[in-house]
Amino acid sequence: MKDINRRSFLKGAAATASIGAVASVVPAVTAVADEAAADSFPMPVVPGYSCYSDWLGQPPEIDPSEIVATYDTEVLVVGSGHAGTQCALAAAEGGAKVMVLEKQAEDTYSAKGGGFATYNSKFLTGLGFGPYELGEIVAEYCRRGGQTVRPSLVSKYVLNSGEMMDHLVEIIGDKSNIFDYENAKFEVQYAYGNPPASEYPAVLGGFKMWAACLLVMSDYTLEPIFGREKRVGRMTEIELWCREAAKELGAEWFYDTTAVKLVQNEDGDVTGVIASTPEGYVQFNASKAVAMTTGDFAGNSEMLLNLMTLTNEKNLRAFKDDPEALAKLGAGQENGAGHKMMCWAGGYIEDAPRPSLSTYAKGSPFGSAPFLMLNAKGERFMNEAYGPFQRMHYMYEPGIISTITDANYMQTITLPACDHGSPCFGLVSDVNLIGDFENGMETLEAGPEPGKVAGCGSSFKQYYDTWKADTLEELLGYLGYEGEALDTALKSIEAYNELCHGGFDTEFGKDTAAMIPIETPPFYGTKRNETATANETMVTLAGMSTDNNMNVVRADATPIKGLYVAGNTLGNRFGSGYNTPAAGSSIGMALTHGRVLGKYLAAL
Repeated sequence: MKDINRRSFLKGAAATASIGAVASVVPAVTAVADEAAADSFPMPVVPGYSCYSDWLGQPPEIDPSEIVATYDTEVLVVGSGHAGTQCALAAAEGGAKVMVLEKQAEDTYSAKGGGFATYNSKFLTGLGFGPYELGEIVAEYCRRGGQTVRPSLVSKYVLNSGEMMDHLVEIIGDKSNIFDYENAKFEVQYAYGNPPASEYPAVLGGFKMWAACLLVMSDYTLEPIFGREKRVGRMTEIELWCREAAKELGAEWFYDTTAVKLVQNEDGDVTGVIASTPEGYVQFNASKAVAMTTGDFAGNSEMLLNLMTLTNEKNLRAFKDDPEALAKLGAGQENGAGHKMMCWAGGYIEDAPRPSLSTYAKGSPFGSAPFLMLNAKGERFMNEAYGPFQRMHYMYEPGIISTITDANYMQTITLPACDHGSPCFGLVSDVNLIGDFENGMETLEAGPEPGKVAGCGSSFKQYYDTWKADTLEELLGYLGYEGEALDTALKSIEAYNELCHGGFDTEFGKDTAAMIPIETPPFYGTKRNETATANETMVTLAGMSTDNNMNVVRADATPIKGLYVAGNTLGNRFGSGYNTPAAGSSIGMALTHGRVLGKYLAAL
């Protein structure tokens, strides 16, 4: 038998590193494992990770003669998104010399998202959204994360997000109407009929929720600002105001500048970054620290297939004969370059299972409201009040998944919920989600052809195919149930109604308040086809392993001096998926952790 050692195994794996070869990598790895089993256990393709191909690769070799310029600073921030801008601003406020690298062009720079969660700011508390018991909120994040999050990082967010919010208000002040609540230039997502703080935490499915997500994407600036030719989105506006405040304190921005490699000394400390610019390679030296706020890797199909363990094996099985489909799984904008640079420097991405935004409910205008759901066999299969986990339960049920309700659908829509995917009652200005949803349901025509109904469980407008019928049998037929599946579906609804009238869900333990019978015509339904595959449609949330100060650590938990992270580059925040007690937690964490980190680095 051929001898397989670690070196030959890695050499063979490196030859299959391209995206197009992903499908062929799996049997190749299996063959090596089988052949080596009797002699020695094969080492992984990328040491420290269970993976199929060499997604990491090698750092680029850059000759010093290729560097056309060198800059020196104290704090170097790589990436000027929500976390990076706040980090730069806080570090500059703390007296540090700051430089920021941003790969986007200055005149078209844009920030992601439409809102963020913040707790106990003076600003929102003054509007009735707070004060809340912060320790209880920290505990809920940890519980929803399956206790696999790093509690200290969660606590840093929850306890400091209020100060971050008040600082934004102070920075922007009356220079913009972005924080004008009276005229609905922003809204706060709250549970139906319950804006007062005394009503929180709201509880559904055993999960606690708080009204804390400030939504701003319903509006744009009235006029171009900061020399921009066009109006900008409100999240981008926040970043631009904060950038200008930081620049007034001496912080410098370098646009069209993409970091390609970290600079390290003989001890492995990170001392700077080599970046690519239109003029050539430029080296930036940082005497205090490099803060990597480079975002996620949802645009990198190979990293998704190797690292996102909740979905990668399903995708590999589903597309085993279609490497082109595998290569197109990455639906995001960021390519994980920052993660790779930090791994080359000795850091590690957080342990599996790694979280992303692909794990929340989709495919229905009802959001994550707890309506009855049936699988392709016509069976009820879950506690529908577990809104944040609906998508996880779908993945066990390939084929049609339908949502069924009747004329009393608003009773379920108005149940107390305000986490990610819940009906969005706060958003009532330019994007009137609930009003448009109700109008769509009221004007829907019965028949085999679906109508389009605006979803109520998002912070932006989406439309979904929705069917209406005079009888449940007709509705189920429209949704594709026939034969045995139709009979089972009718029996499942009948059994569900009996549980509703009995006052308790003896099958899955759904909240009694959510056990609303389906028996008053007309009847409504939606369906989605669950393929048990997934891409990370918005962002991945898997970041680097760090200590409690967001200092990147090696495999033995020793910190890499000079290397820090915030935003979606920071690990151990969400457990296995995006399950949060308020919508907007990802951006809320980015803004807050960025500010906390900037203060810390300035004081080094």
